[in-house]
Amino acid sequence: MTNSLSAFSLLEAREDCELCLVGGMYRRRTAAFVGPTAEDTLRALGIDAAFIGANGILDGDVSTSNMDEGRIQQLAFSKVDTRYLIADSSRIGRRYICPPAGAGVPLYNDAQITLSNKDEAILRYD
Repeated sequence: MTNSLSAFSLLEAREDCELCLVGGMYRRRTAAFVGPTAEDTLRALGIDAAFIGANGILDGDVSTSNMDEGRIQQLAFSKVDTRYLIADSSRIGRRYICPPAGAGVPLYNDAQITLSNKDEAILRYD
C-alpha cells in the first residue's frame, strides 16, 4: 500500500507484489496522494511496516515540509509496529514545519542509522 505514485510505478510491473494505491489530492511536487480521502483510506487498511521520507533531521527531530504529507505520515506511523525513515544525507541538520513521526513515537539514535551508500540513510524506529 502506498500513497506515492512514484513508488507504485516502480513496483507495478512486479508479479510478486500486490499493490494498493491510496487516492486523494495529488501533489505534483512529490507525486503523492494526500488529504482526507487518503487519510480515511489509510485508516481502514492494515499496515505491517511503514517507510516514510523526511525533509529534515535535526537534534533527534524528524520533519517534513508539507502539513498534508506530515499528517498522512503521522497516521501511517501510528498504525504500525515497524517504522523506517528514509532520507538522504543532505537532510541531516535541517528542520521543517511538520514532524512525520508524531507524538509518542521514539526517535532514532545514531546506532540505528544504516548507510547503504554515502548519500542515503535508512533509520529504523523501534
